[in-house]
Amino acid sequence: MKIYTKRGDMGQTDLLTKRVKKSDLPISVNGAMDEAMAFLLMSKHAIDDSAIKDEINQIHDHLFNICYEIALNKTEKKITKLEDVTWLESRIDFYDQKLQPLTKFIKLDQTLAASWLNLARVTIRRAERELVELNLEQEINPHTMEYVNRLSDYLFTLARVFDEL
Repeated sequence: MKIYTKRGDMGQTDLLTKRVKKSDLPISVNGAMDEAMAFLLMSKHAIDDSAIKDEINQIHDHLFNICYEIALNKTEKKITKLEDVTWLESRIDFYDQKLQPLTKFIKLDQTLAASWLNLARVTIRRAERELVELNLEQEINPHTMEYVNRLSDYLFTLARVFDEL
């Protein structure tokens, strides 16, 4: 099977069972999520802690499921649950306890891991902005909105951990 189909040459792509423009908002949101997932995977190459790598894998898998949830666009098929949000909050709290209080704006660039995590964070922030816009067109699971918002906080906090090591 060839990797190219030529079906997208005129600016359309498949969104599960329908053809849409590649510029449609669900495609943009999922594209930003895809970029964030790539940065998360890159961050693992700069991280030695297997527990943190497991967390990143779990988050990657959940973002993949969020992309499916967005593409599916069926309010009765919500994938993100409150437990997913509270899990992220618990991880943020766990790492935050290890850090010095913030007293100024910081650059997350002291380690390669922090830099990759920061790239994932800013990409998730863009995905969140686009998700907010998409929510005006189609109903987005509120827990998905919360998860994506918490994820940027998690990535910021985790990047700080690597910069303060």
